[in-house]
Amino acid sequence: MTDPHQVPAEIVTEWEPGTFAENLAPGPERSWLVTLTSHGRVDRVSADGSREVFAEVGGMPTGIVADLGGAFVVSGHIGQEGWRLYRVDAAGVETVCDLPELRFGNGMARSGEQLFVADSARGLVLAVTPSTGRYTVWLEHELLTPTEESGGVPGVNGVTARGEHLYLTSTSRALVLRVALGATAGEPEVVAEQLLADDFDIHPDGRMFLATHVFDSVRQLDPDGGHRDIAGRHQGIETSTSVAVDPRDSTRLWVTTAGERFGSREREKPARLVRLTV
Repeated sequence: MTDPHQVPAEIVTEWEPGTFAENLAPGPERSWLVTLTSHGRVDRVSADGSREVFAEVGGMPTGIVADLGGAFVVSGHIGQEGWRLYRVDAAGVETVCDLPELRFGNGMARSGEQLFVADSARGLVLAVTPSTGRYTVWLEHELLTPTEESGGVPGVNGVTARGEHLYLTSTSRALVLRVALGATAGEPEVVAEQLLADDFDIHPDGRMFLATHVFDSVRQLDPDGGHRDIAGRHQGIETSTSVAVDPRDSTRLWVTTAGERFGSREREKPARLVRLTV
């Protein structure tokens, strides 16, 4: 029986098994830029599903934020020093700054002139100013850290800025949080509990759409707290890692699926970019 909450879905493109698709951002000419942590690169995917290598960066690219005709990308090796922020475009790759505070850079969002970068291992958020290459530890809190029983499941993971708040998922604690934006961070406020999620985005009408990764779905969280799955495995949503609302058409969601569960090393399924219509 068809779930009445599930929305139309289309698999736009697939990568070969062994490819881990992590995050995405809108690219030039209605394309999408997808970070492939397994291959150390960013691919550009056109609306018709054709794709090409957009940039190759060192390490494992994770968070990505659109910037005119290119994007900012954070990349490094999980558990190690040496993370960096890059700017990538059709002309090539430019190092913006080193981020020595990071051990597991993950989700990234922009608010004004600043980028906010999550560290899933240390449970903190950096505020980076790309124009100067300077950064500060903007937020560090226990709710952002992985639990002792997490078995490698990330702490703070997805990051999205909307209005006067920065929204965050704390994956191993199954929390959705928000923090008031400002020169210094306030106390995190719990938006939702018992909701395990990876990266996510917020629709202009206030709905949140979250990739659930291990639960193979995209979950809608309403402003009143109600939530439900709107897409699942039979629509191609397996190991979902990120969701983005199309800035050019808010009825479209774009979803990356990793092709393997984080840390499992099971590399039998393709990674995907899936388009949903809400």
